[in-house]
Amino acid sequence: MFFSQKIMKINFPIILILCLTLSTGCKKSMPGYMDTGSIIGADPRVPACGGGTWIQIDGHPNPNNPATGYFDIGTLPAGFLIPDSAVYPIKVELDYTINSNCPIYIDISRIKIID
Repeated sequence: MFFSQKIMKINFPIILILCLTLSTGCKKSMPGYMDTGSIIGADPRVPACGGGTWIQIDGHPNPNNPATGYFDIGTLPAGFLIPDSAVYPIKVELDYTINSNCPIYIDISRIKIID
């Protein structure tokens, strides 16, 4: 018993430092955003499936809106607000899915304004 206690006294600081290093060295972070785009401004149309705020996804025009290629924003993450002082277009990074009920809309799950 005495021998194992002596080994633990010697090895405990090493084990403690190893555990702390491993637990803080590997931080989980969100991967990069899917795409970039620009919030264009208000969509003045009021059809059954449209209206709201236009957004253009870089390199991915909306095939259901060939005139502009813009999507309408369906949903945004809670807490995301466009600043009152914002000047359009507003460059953003975002993660999104195309709304299955109304493909002119995208539902944004994560978004960040690019300075």
